[in-house]
Amino acid sequence: MSKLTVNFYLKKDKKRNNEVAIYSKIKFGATSTTMFTGKYIAPKRWKATNMLLKANKIPKEASLKNYIYNIPMQLDDVFLKLKKEGVNVVSALQLKNAYLGKSSQKKITLNSLVKIHNDNFKKRVSKNEVSPRSLEKYEKVGRTIKEFIKLKYSINDIPLSEINREFVYDFDSYLRYEKPHLNKYGIGNNTTVKYISNIKTIINYSKKRGVIKSNPFDVYDKKLEKVDTVFLTKTELERIEDLNFESVRLDTVRDIFMFSCYTSYAPVDSMKLRWSNIHIDDDGDEWIRTKRQKSGVDSNIEILPPVRRIINKYKNDPRCINDNRLLPNYSNQKMNEYLKEIGDLAKINKKLTWYVSRHTFATTICLGNDVPLEYVSKLMGHRTTKQTQHYAKLQDKDIKRQTTRLKKILS
Repeated sequence: MSKLTVNFYLKKDKKRNNEVAIYSKIKFGATSTTMFTGKYIAPKRWKATNMLLKANKIPKEASLKNYIYNIPMQLDDVFLKLKKEGVNVVSALQLKNAYLGKSSQKKITLNSLVKIHNDNFKKRVSKNEVSPRSLEKYEKVGRTIKEFIKLKYSINDIPLSEINREFVYDFDSYLRYEKPHLNKYGIGNNTTVKYISNIKTIINYSKKRGVIKSNPFDVYDKKLEKVDTVFLTKTELERIEDLNFESVRLDTVRDIFMFSCYTSYAPVDSMKLRWSNIHIDDDGDEWIRTKRQKSGVDSNIEILPPVRRIINKYKNDPRCINDNRLLPNYSNQKMNEYLKEIGDLAKINKKLTWYVSRHTFATTICLGNDVPLEYVSKLMGHRTTKQTQHYAKLQDKDIKRQTTRLKKILS
C-alpha cells in the first residue's frame, strides 16, 4: 500500500486580517498535492506553538489543533472507504477530491490519458527522439477512440473506471466491422490488433507515471495473424527498371522505389538523405551513413551500382539542389498510388508498396545472394535478428540450387 503523509504550513500570500492561511501538503506514494484547511492563524502563534503541536493553553488554539491534526486521520478514513468501494486510489489529488466531496475518478478519462501521452510524444518528436510518423499513428488512434465513444455512447469521453471487458471488445468489433475505411466498413485483423496495442501503449505511459494503477485494455488477447511478406524477384525488379516513362512523376517514383529496393530505406528515411550522408571509407568505397528514424539505430549502407546510377540522375535536379537532397520529395500516400500504376505497367501481379521494397532488399538482394541474416538485420536497422527473421523466404532459385547439389550427390 502507498504511504500517506500530511504536513502543514502557512501560505503567507493568503491572509485574512492579521492571520495567514494554514495549508496542508498531502503525499500519497509518488504523488502530492496541496489543500487549504479553511483555517487561519497569526504567524507568531504558529511559531510559538510549534505549528500548533503545543497549543494547549488557549482554548481557541487547542480547538484549532484538534481540527488540523484530525485531517490526516480523516484522509486515511477516506482512503479505506474508497478501497472498500472498489475504487482504485492512485494519487494524492484523488484522495483530496474525495475528502472535499469531489469525484476525481471521473476526471481520469480515456481521452485525457491519450492527450497526456501524445503531448509528451510531440516533445520527443521535436527533439528527434522518435518518428513523426509514429506520432501520426498515435493521433489517429486517439481520433478513432473519440469516434467510437461518440457513436457507441453519444458522449465525448468516458471515465477510465467505466472501461470494462465489454467496452474493449465492442471497440474491437467497431474496428473490424463498422469503422469507415477506403469506401468500405471495417479493417483487417492485424490492423485492429495494432490499434488496440497502440491504445495499451498509450495507457501504459500513464500507468508508469503513477496516474493510474491498471490498464483496462490488458484483458485484450487477440493476436496478429501471420502474413506472407510480398517481395519482388530479380526478374520483376528488372521489368520495373526497364520501363521507359514519358511522365516525370512515374519516372521519379520508380527511381525512389528502386533506391529503396537496393538500400532498404523507408520513405521517411529516404526523403531526408542529403549529400552529407555519403562517406568514403579507407578503401575508396562509398557509404550512406545515417540513423533509422523509427528505431534510432545506426544504418550504414554501401552504395551499390544501381543506387549510384539513381543518385547521379538527380545530382543536378532542381528539386534536389536547393537542400542537397539525394532524391526528390513526394508524399507517401501519393507515391503508393503511383506505385500501383507502375506495377500495372510492368505487368506485376503484386500490390506494390514501400514495404515491398524493404522486403525485396532483404529477400532478393541480400538473402538471395547469400548475405547472412545477422548482416541483413544490421543493414535494415533492426535491433535484433528476430525482427528480420520473417524476411527469410526461400526462393525457387535457392531451392533449385540445393536440389541441383543433391542430384549431383545422389548420381
